[in-house]
Amino acid sequence: MKIQCDFCGNTYEDFLENCPSCGAPNPSHHDGDKQPHTIEELKKWYEDSHLPPPETTRFFIGVDYKDPRAFGIYKDDSGEFVVYKNKADGSRAIRYKGKDEAYAVDEIYQKLKDEIVHQKARNSSRKTQTRVDPKLKKIYSAGSTIAVIVFVAIFSVNTFIDSTYNRRHNGYYNFGDVVYYNDSGDWYYFDDHNEDWYDADVPVQYDENNTDPYFMGRTYEDVDWESTDEDLTKNADGSTKSIPDIEDSTAYQDNHSSDSDSDYDWDSGSDSWDSGGSDWDSDW
Repeated sequence: MKIQCDFCGNTYEDFLENCPSCGAPNPSHHDGDKQPHTIEELKKWYEDSHLPPPETTRFFIGVDYKDPRAFGIYKDDSGEFVVYKNKADGSRAIRYKGKDEAYAVDEIYQKLKDEIVHQKARNSSRKTQTRVDPKLKKIYSAGSTIAVIVFVAIFSVNTFIDSTYNRRHNGYYNFGDVVYYNDSGDWYYFDDHNEDWYDADVPVQYDENNTDPYFMGRTYEDVDWESTDEDLTKNADGSTKSIPDIEDSTAYQDNHSSDSDSDYDWDSGSDSWDSGGSDWDSDW
């Protein structure tokens, strides 16, 4: 299954630990304690994500569902875990059968997350089309189709460019002997007294067109902390300050855990699930 890198936009196989283009970690391999490992944990994740009922999503967790067009996982009478897909013609393809519950759960979990992304993309496409149609009602020539394609293409490119542009300034900065970190426009600063990271406003010195004088490095490992300005890295008594990696801080993790969760949260008020758009003829 192909996934898209959030950092560079490259697509690659989901079993890879990192994006082969830019090296960014594969989020599906870094869910940590949040990733379900048992059928019961997967049921809870499903509920916590506010997904529609199984009859709508066609994902049946802990159920040996017999009707066509369904994904599922259950434990059979022999104690083995079965991950399956019922095709449109009613035949069943077995994705996994064995004793490893964590592996079985991960198979259906990754498939469910992938389907959520596709459903959200379909919703976004429909909403975009709805916004475009009123403007094109009086255009009946073949040019109208071209116009829509061009509009969607430009919109997609602009969105990608804006996202990439924001991320290109990510990294550690030194403003007035204070260490800051920029994450796509979200700023954090390191407090020497509490030895921790906190949310910050955009530093007054920051100029996105002239970041070189302040830029220290994109990642924690990129920064040469030993040769950095002593006023920045030394305490008054001459001891070295302990400046931890921003990604280990509570402020950073709180922001990113909520962002990650929101990728798979379902808004039943504005999102609609159409399982008819799934490929029910393939094995998986």
